[in-house]
Amino acid sequence: MDLARIQIQTQDAVTGMQQQRPPLSIKQRPADMQIEQELGSTLSISTTASKLYIDQTEAFADANLKSIFRRNEEFVAKAQQTASQYVAKTAQQGEMLKKIENGTNAIPQIAQQNGTREPKQYNLAMVPEHMGKVKIDFQPAEVSIQSNWQKPKIHVQKNEPEITVPRWETNIYVQQKNSIQFDVIGGSVNRQL
Repeated sequence: MDLARIQIQTQDAVTGMQQQRPPLSIKQRPADMQIEQELGSTLSISTTASKLYIDQTEAFADANLKSIFRRNEEFVAKAQQTASQYVAKTAQQGEMLKKIENGTNAIPQIAQQNGTREPKQYNLAMVPEHMGKVKIDFQPAEVSIQSNWQKPKIHVQKNEPEITVPRWETNIYVQQKNSIQFDVIGGSVNRQL
């Protein structure tokens, strides 16, 4: 038996989409800047002269180059020493003569002391003896720098950025409509059973 059948055909709906995405734009003007500075500043530099002192008095004294005042002081000191030595020697010899009655040989001893010369002494030396005899004093120069430099005045005005954000649009539409179709197929009945 051939029964009738229903055939169903469907078609889905299809949607379409259109998008518009315009680009984002950012603009910014450069900052406004002003610089002010007074150029009437002064700069003053002052220096003191350096000083060098060299004292060679003792080095010259080693070479027997002395001032008259120093020579006088040395002669006075030597004369006082010689006088003291002479007084001591004379006192000692007087004591010896006081005891002559004891049988001492005071006169020959005194004659021998007074008649004998001291041997000459020679010395080989450097002139001056050492560099410590030359005194050096140095005072370096002093530099003083003064300035009344005016600092610059800087004014900055920033400009805000201009941002343009256009609207994005999306359009959704029906590209194909949905449909359904019914068909009857067959339909003959075999009754010979």
